[in-house]
Amino acid sequence: MAHYPKQVEFLQLVQQRIPDHLNVVDTLGELLGIGTDSTYRRLRGETALSFEEAQRISSHFGVSMDAVGIDALNRVDFDAGHPIETAADYAKYSQRLVARMLQIESGKQQSHMYYLAQDFPLFYIYLFPQITRLKSFYWGRSILALPEFRDITFGQFSIPKERFEVGLEVIRSYAQLDSSEVWTSRSFLATLRQIQYCWDTGLITELSDALAILEEMDELVEVIRIQSTAGQKINPLTRQPTGAPFHFYITELSVGNNAVFLDRGETKHTFLSFNTFNFIETTNRAFNRQTENWIQELIRKSTKIEPGATSVRDQYLAKLKRQVDAIRQAICNQEDTLL
Repeated sequence: MAHYPKQVEFLQLVQQRIPDHLNVVDTLGELLGIGTDSTYRRLRGETALSFEEAQRISSHFGVSMDAVGIDALNRVDFDAGHPIETAADYAKYSQRLVARMLQIESGKQQSHMYYLAQDFPLFYIYLFPQITRLKSFYWGRSILALPEFRDITFGQFSIPKERFEVGLEVIRSYAQLDSSEVWTSRSFLATLRQIQYCWDTGLITELSDALAILEEMDELVEVIRIQSTAGQKINPLTRQPTGAPFHFYITELSVGNNAVFLDRGETKHTFLSFNTFNFIETTNRAFNRQTENWIQELIRKSTKIEPGATSVRDQYLAKLKRQVDAIRQAICNQEDTLL
């Protein structure tokens, strides 16, 4: 008989995050440093998890400790990851992102990701090396003010090869995930303003660097054109639409912030942006119900771009390209822009 039924429910949610090819008992036992019998007793609710054990499981698998039991909106437990105070901490952020994507991809349930894009979805930056450099540099220097970034310019900043390999793993996983993306007319503006800020303040010193980033922004427009035409995501290596289903929406409403909602049947998961690029996450049931209602209402009021709906899609993508051109002209001609 289970003495701790809520613990059993919590560990059942955790088991859904463990890939099929891994043994649940062995995986949890290794994580907690306990034997097989002790693991079974915790899974059956006969032995209570210590607070430290529950916290370790929650952090490792991304399942909130209040996923069961506390089902009220007046208190929601979020995982915010490790605080970022050094370049080493910054690397851990990337590792956490990869870990979450791999858990989603390898999970036991069919998943659908909804991405509400105040800024264009984070995953796309990993298709483009210069955009990846810009984002990493801007976040590290201007947002986090990390000491390692204090005295360097964009031209002096480089990303280690292994970080690019991590990024490829993220976009590869994302390409395999059935997704709906809701974009607005402002989904490019944050990145374009970051480019202009770095140029105006001398953090980008070479015109060729600024133009290379803007050229990749144009390429991103074409990626969305290909995906929305085919109704499939592109393969990050071939750039051909051979990935998972892609559902593209355009809204005139204000999204407010980047939000990701993962629907895995019985299990829901919400990711919200904070501090510009980082994310907090929760599996709290009540919070996820509210998030799901918000997303479905926003989608209902958005325009779905069907593969044959070229007119609406082309008008929207042309607007994004005009925004890119406006920053390009402002930089080349030393002009102000209304963006």
